[in-house]
This record gives sequence, structure tokens and C-alpha cells, in this order.
Amino acid sequence: MTALPDAAFLEDLTLTCWPALMTVHRDGWLIRLSGGHTGRSNSVNVTAPGREPTADKIAFAESVYAAHGLPPLFRVTPLSPPDMPALLERAGYHAFDTSSVQVLGTLPDDAADPAVTVERAPTTTFRDAYARIRSVPAHEIGPMRAILEAIPMPALYVSLAEGGRIVATAMTVVDRGWAGLFKVAVAPDSRGRGLGRRVTLAALAAAAPLGARGSYLQVASDNAPALALYAGLGFREVYTYTYFRKG
Repeated sequence: MTALPDAAFLEDLTLTCWPALMTVHRDGWLIRLSGGHTGRSNSVNVTAPGREPTADKIAFAESVYAAHGLPPLFRVTPLSPPDMPALLERAGYHAFDTSSVQVLGTLPDDAADPAVTVERAPTTTFRDAYARIRSVPAHEIGPMRAILEAIPMPALYVSLAEGGRIVATAMTVVDRGWAGLFKVAVAPDSRGRGLGRRVTLAALAAAAPLGARGSYLQVASDNAPALALYAGLGFREVYTYTYFRKG
């Protein structure tokens, strides 16, 4: 089994494997902007303690997002300064979403699923299927495509079709021996039949030849079906993070 990584290493992996289209660096903070598609690519992420007062950096981040026409969003992780949640609440923010970051130290030894398609590029077919399954807003389609095309590390795009229609997707990005799982989605009318498990296993199996020995993912803490799926595969929580926004 691969030694399990800590929060700092997992944050480093995620920030590399799921890029932002623009990033402002400020004293250990990454202010990420990507046209609104996904919280990870449109939020403040802390990577180092820094020296400037937290309140000053909050105000600076707000000015950056305002200049780009985006709502300010802060992602609070174990790397964030201890006073950050209280200062955000004092400034009118509230916590609205918590996710669990989980790891799997050894990839499953399942054979590749012959019904699943694995591609090395984010094709239009894959993008359109994911956007349909997850009802991605029209204004986020362009940023989503740009993010996928900007991924700097080896990536694999997995889809499962039934009757000529893609009903499940997943993707993985491999870096430093770890396969990050993203875009796992199953069409609402096809859920409850194990399709999420199949595309997840296929993604992990395809990542092994690229040097992956373990895997990590982020999943909403209130997504009971997904939590059950990942627990059944052996994933275990390392830490959680929470988004803060105004309104």
C-alpha cells in the first residue's frame, strides 16, 4: 500500500491537476478565476501561512473577484489561517458546502470494463455528455472546456454508453503516483444500477499504466450514494474543506 498523503500534499495535487484559467498569487493565497465553473477553480485557496493580516487578504481577494465579475468564494481547508472562518463570518460570509477529501492507498485490481470507453483527450462527446448529465449552465461550458484543455498532467476521460447515449462519466489525472478522480457523474434516470462504480473502477484501472499507485477524490459530505460507493471501494477521509460565500 502507498503511504497515505497529508492535506498539504493533497492540496498540491489538486491545485495542479484541476487548474484555474487565471491565478493571482498573494502571500500564500491563490485567488483562482475560471469563469465560474467549479468551486475549486473559482475560489481562494491557501497554500502557505503568509505574513500579511488575513483580513487584508480577504479584502484584496474580494477586489479581484469584483474586477472580474465573479462572486468572491473562499475555500477553507486545514491549511487556512485559524482566524479565517471567523473573519469571513464577520464580513458577511457563511459556510454553504463541505466536502470530504478521501484517499485510496492501493488501486483496485479489477479488469478493465469492455463496455467503457477511455480516451486521452477531452473530446466534444465527453464534454457534452458530462454537461448534459450534470446540467452544466450554458455560460460555464466554455470555461469547463478551457479547464479540461489546460490540465497539464496525463489525464484520462471515461464514459459508459447505453443505447448509443452516454449515461455515466469519470475522469482521472495522474501526478506523482496518485490518480485524482474528477467528473464522476451518472444520468439521473440511470442511477442505482452501479454505473458510477463501473466508470470509477475503469478510470482507476486505466490510470495504473500511467504510474498511479493510489487515488484521491473530493466528494460532497452530504452525497450519501457517492460516499457509500467510495467507502465500498476502500476510500478513507483525510480531511474536509468548506466553502464560504456571501448572500
